[in-house]
Amino acid sequence: MKLAAALVALLVALPANAAARFAVVVGNNVGATGRAKLWFAERDAERFARALHELGDFSDDRIAVVRGGHAADVKTAIEKTEERLVKARDAGERSLLVVYFSGHAGSNGLELGDDKIGYEELRKLVSSSAADAKIAIVDACEAGALTQVKGMLPAPALDFALPEDQVRGTAFLASTAVGEAAQESAAIGGSFFTHNLEVALRGAGDADGDGQVTLAEAFRYTASRTVANTVSTESGPQHPTYEFRMSGRGDVILADLRRGDASLRLPADARSIYVLRGPRDLLAEVPGPVAPLKLALPAGHYVVERRSDQGRATAELNLNRGDAIDLPPLRPTRYDIARAKGGPPPALGFGGGGVMSLPLANAGVAPMIRAGARQEFGAFSARLHFDAGRRDVPIAGGKYSISRVGGGLGLVTPLAYGKVMLEAGGEAGYGYSWQDLPGNKKAGGGDVSLSGLALVSMRLGPTRLGLDLSAGAQTVKIDGKVVVKPAFTAGLVFLFGVGQ
Repeated sequence: MKLAAALVALLVALPANAAARFAVVVGNNVGATGRAKLWFAERDAERFARALHELGDFSDDRIAVVRGGHAADVKTAIEKTEERLVKARDAGERSLLVVYFSGHAGSNGLELGDDKIGYEELRKLVSSSAADAKIAIVDACEAGALTQVKGMLPAPALDFALPEDQVRGTAFLASTAVGEAAQESAAIGGSFFTHNLEVALRGAGDADGDGQVTLAEAFRYTASRTVANTVSTESGPQHPTYEFRMSGRGDVILADLRRGDASLRLPADARSIYVLRGPRDLLAEVPGPVAPLKLALPAGHYVVERRSDQGRATAELNLNRGDAIDLPPLRPTRYDIARAKGGPPPALGFGGGGVMSLPLANAGVAPMIRAGARQEFGAFSARLHFDAGRRDVPIAGGKYSISRVGGGLGLVTPLAYGKVMLEAGGEAGYGYSWQDLPGNKKAGGGDVSLSGLALVSMRLGPTRLGLDLSAGAQTVKIDGKVVVKPAFTAGLVFLFGVGQ
């Protein structure tokens, strides 16, 4: 299909060691009046610029970054870069220009606050450059208007003939098709498109394993992963698009993995997902490769997580500058081990009843109901619960009622596995108690507690049955003084969730 032909035609524009590589990188979180402010557009621009510098042989003085600027700032940056490109051309150097934008856009063009740069104006600025090869990348809503593509174009295999002469021309890449929204994610700290583009440049896009990532490889990986990441979002799948007007033969290498601070090699593992968290807020989610895959990464501390149908496993490692290592053995999380032995799934709801202590003197204990939810995070499970209890307390000449509502947030971790599972941890809680006194009088106050937790549970049909225990201390104000009282709860709960 035309994508591969056009992509490789562009990619062939320059030898890998081209001397004149320039970029104008623009990020703006603010669009036209009435637009919601973006969270990550400016951060996306910074990350893309850093990847070009680190891996693409773009020196710092040849990358112009415009963050939160106006249309005039962008045009000035392009004009100044163009002056240097003309000098490079006159000196006989072949050259590459990359223009990148992340921010708001509409059907009429890029938005920088209330300023606009129309798509045709951007096309003219890029196409008229003295550079031999020009690449424009726009990560924004309605960016498909730049590529003049009204629907998804897949990235096919390379199955076409290439012209023989050196490449000259222009490539336009857009994160969306016409009418689509470009989506951000708080989980990855950026837009899906630019996030996947950076991961591609770090080696995930190196389809042929030669240690270099071409534009064709980068776009193919970015497009497929962006569609996959957004197919289940509220806005629906986002389809990156392209337009190429190139002729020639050669290679434009966007990233040379040998230039990275360090490298980590993932094993062939096609039925998994690897998630890497590292320095400078780096987050990479890489499908398990069919062949060993080299990633070029900044030096620093990393947590690597493998996710598959069989569960999750993790490893921590330090990459020093110059390191080139294979991924070390991963350890299943404690909950993965527990699940293999009949333990709970990663996410659970629970509910049941039992007894709770009351913070007032001579109040004793009250029957309670309990409901909550929990979520696994590696070796721990966070849990949030809410309780309510009430009882009548006899006094001389009658009785009064005391009620309490409260909740707690805690962490537990498995200590013993098998048919019966033991978990332990701690939690902090808050509650409010009140008295209904004779004569329609009322009195009440809050309390804060710290407690140790223990949960003994076993599978019972489609759910789990657990004995949920806590014991600790709570502070409560009585007659204007803060006093410490013992606190405990005991209950039977049913735990239910996905994956039982």
